[in-house]
Amino acid sequence: MALRMTVLVWMAAILCGGCSGASKEPDAALGMAAAPIVSTGPTGSLIAEKGDVSGDGKPDVWTYYKEVADPKDPTATTRVLVKKEADLNFDGKKDITRIFDDEGVLLQEDADLDFDGQRDEVSLYQKGVLTERLYYRGASDAVFIQKIVKDGKMTQLNRDDNGDGKYDYCEVWYQGEKLSKRGYDKDGNGECDYWENAE
Repeated sequence: MALRMTVLVWMAAILCGGCSGASKEPDAALGMAAAPIVSTGPTGSLIAEKGDVSGDGKPDVWTYYKEVADPKDPTATTRVLVKKEADLNFDGKKDITRIFDDEGVLLQEDADLDFDGQRDEVSLYQKGVLTERLYYRGASDAVFIQKIVKDGKMTQLNRDDNGDGKYDYCEVWYQGEKLSKRGYDKDGNGECDYWENAE
């Protein structure tokens, strides 16, 4: 839990405060000055910018935009955020990737929270609102735990305990605060078919 909270603080500082502009003011969360973001020019069809939050002369934040017609002025173009990446522990590897839709609204966030080079957590959004969180273990591409989120609270949890790529344990939560019932997959089809009350 302590590691997760530490990582969340770094994420907020780097992905939000540390890369919001060319400010030289100290970043309160990091205790250091954020270096200006430097445009690196087009990367394929995208425009890439990079920032040095740690101040070590190496990029640790990457932001990608695409140019589209400005809806308010058809003779001009505007930038729309497409993707943002960050190296949270400054080891040269990208630990967080955020993907945005055509209007620059967050769609997905992939995170390597233990810095082993493998994604541990994927958060999915609809219109910028968190709806689902997926957890992985080791180098497996199979989801270990799925959490369904509504109004900021978990309403259901599905878990693959035996590692066969199918959920075999489920939980339903009342308003995201109280465990209501537990379910088990008895026939191995990946859906819980036997349920019992939590109490």
